[in-house]
Amino acid sequence: MEAAETSDRPSIGLCFSGGGFRASFYALGILRYLAEAGLIGRLTAVSAVSGGSIAAAAVADRWTDFLEAGGGLDAFLAKVDGPFRSTVTSKNIRRRWMLNTFAAVVPFTEGRGGAYARTLQHNLYSHGRIADLPTSPMFILTSTDMSKGRAFRIAPGFVGSYDYDYIEPTPTSVSLGKAVAASAAFPPSLTVVNLKTKDLPFPKPAPPTLSLVDGGVYDNLGLEWFQGEDEESPRPSAAREEKPFTIVGNASGLLAHKDKRFWSLASLGRNLSIQYQQSLNVRIRWWVEQLRGGEPGVYLAIKTDPRKEPRLDPGVAAAALPSELVLPLARIRTDLDRFSTEEADLLSYHAYWTLHGRLRSYADHLAVAKPAWTEYAGLSASDTERLRKLLDRGSHRFFRRIRATLPFGGGS
Repeated sequence: MEAAETSDRPSIGLCFSGGGFRASFYALGILRYLAEAGLIGRLTAVSAVSGGSIAAAAVADRWTDFLEAGGGLDAFLAKVDGPFRSTVTSKNIRRRWMLNTFAAVVPFTEGRGGAYARTLQHNLYSHGRIADLPTSPMFILTSTDMSKGRAFRIAPGFVGSYDYDYIEPTPTSVSLGKAVAASAAFPPSLTVVNLKTKDLPFPKPAPPTLSLVDGGVYDNLGLEWFQGEDEESPRPSAAREEKPFTIVGNASGLLAHKDKRFWSLASLGRNLSIQYQQSLNVRIRWWVEQLRGGEPGVYLAIKTDPRKEPRLDPGVAAAALPSELVLPLARIRTDLDRFSTEEADLLSYHAYWTLHGRLRSYADHLAVAKPAWTEYAGLSASDTERLRKLLDRGSHRFFRRIRATLPFGGGS
């Protein structure tokens, strides 16, 4: 069912957070809703980090096919969502990366970062170079420049940062796999992606090689792109447009409460976790204050329960997931191993209904009148408990102790 016809259909901007494949499927749920609402064609910019970048790159990679198939909900499911979901629910990308890493001892293979980029490229994307992708809408993949401690952005139409300015990527300068790997090189994996700058003639001096890590280390919402332009480092001309209606989707990690005594070594990881959480909260508070001041957009987090939306008639979200499944979803692993079909579906379904609740509450003219995706409506108590146990098992896999300590990016 399409959203009600209206002349007030703004351009749309999206922010996709880090959080491994958990964030990827959450992002796809948001996009599915926009496709159903007839709004996906209004996209002007997608700013993503880490797991959000993995999904954003998949959308960019298949954007032309999506448009040629009609650009609607059916086209999105067939050309974008379906292929990505099929791959991640049938292949263990993490294992393939680890096997590829063994070959990285060979000189000139660029180590773990190079192996990671090749694994993503081979398994998830068909285009070889970032420059081969469509430039509209903008798909901005953000990483963290270790030398400057600030964001470094790679998009089909531009590459650069505040420190080096922006240039158009040459056909051979950046592979799509490397662009995604640089944005999703999450810290617990001890992965750094090296980007040589000899084919990137930045206006400002840059080192011969940039060391890039997960964009979530710097900004795990991808929100800074929409926070305005600095006069000393102007954005690319394509970015200088009227501010869109911005949807911020946050599937990053939660800071778990721990009623325990911390010793020296354990406190180190906890300190980093708290620092990350507070830097993330600063950006969230900034965005919420902007929304309260009239900025067009909404904020939704994976821990948001659509059934408890304060301004929403409870009946509107009757088909949303039961409240008992919300926190288990927020805690599900963010590793890059194989996700089950149900795990993938639940993450996307939750994002779909969370966005519906937020739009019905704060921008009703953009909401779908009657959402079509009701697969998990009316779950029985026994089915809800089965799914809760499934999600609980999905939060206790490889790296679980590391993820609990370092929640940012792909390791959140």
